[in-house]
Amino acid sequence: MKESTGLDARDGDPRVSAAVEELRALLRSFDDVEPDLMDERFYAHAYNELDLAGRAIIDAFDREGRSTGDCTHE
Repeated sequence: MKESTGLDARDGDPRVSAAVEELRALLRSFDDVEPDLMDERFYAHAYNELDLAGRAIIDAFDREGRSTGDCTHE
């Protein structure tokens, strides 16, 4: 069964869906990390990865908003 993203009905920019899927995959990869491996380096790396993924989503939504003329989120 396919997980619902809430984006299936969107006709918007495919980069939004791609950014959401990238973040979803990143979060799933965190689920696979054993607790004893979650050291300081893990958290620093995870923060950087989440920062990049979050910025990619924001950029994708901003691009979509500009392309559709919806500037209410700026």
